[in-house]
Amino acid sequence: MSAEEETENSKKSGIKVVIIAVIAVVGLWFVTLFVGIQFFNDWQTRGQFGDLFGSVNSLFSGLAFAALIYTIYLQRQELALQRIELKLQRDEMVASRGELAAQVAIQKALYKATIAQIRVSAEQARVDMYRTQFGGSNYKTDPLVEMDLIAKKIDKMANELESSIEK
Repeated sequence: MSAEEETENSKKSGIKVVIIAVIAVVGLWFVTLFVGIQFFNDWQTRGQFGDLFGSVNSLFSGLAFAALIYTIYLQRQELALQRIELKLQRDEMVASRGELAAQVAIQKALYKATIAQIRVSAEQARVDMYRTQFGGSNYKTDPLVEMDLIAKKIDKMANELESSIEK
C-alpha cells in the first residue's frame, strides 16, 4: 500500500470516528431529554436531574482539551518528519548537483576528443591531397611547408573551439 493510500484511509477513518462521536453525543442528549420529560413531572425535579450532568460537562471539556493536546503532539511529530524529509531532499539535491557536474566534465572531455579527431582527420585529408596533387616532381612550393601551414590553421581552429568550451 502506498503512502498516499494510507493517508487517504487514515483521513476516511478519522472522519468516521468524528461522525460516530457526534452521533453518540447528540443521541445521549436526546436520551437525557426524553428521560427528563418522562420520569420527572415538575420543573424543580427536572432542574436537579440536569444539575447531575454538570460533571459530564466538565468531562467533555476535559476530553476536548486532551484532544487539543493530542493534536498538538501529532503536529509536532508531522513537523519532525517533514524536517527529516526536507533534509533528505537537500542531500539528494547536493548529490544530484555533483552528478550533473561530473556529466558536464565528461561532456567537455568528449567534445575535446571530438575536436582532436577533427584535427587528425583534417590533417590526414591534407596529407592525402598533397600526395595525390604533388605525386610528381612539379612542386610549385614545398609540400612540407604547405602541410605545416595547414596543420597550424587546423590547430588554430581547434584551439578556438576549445577556448569557447571553457568559457
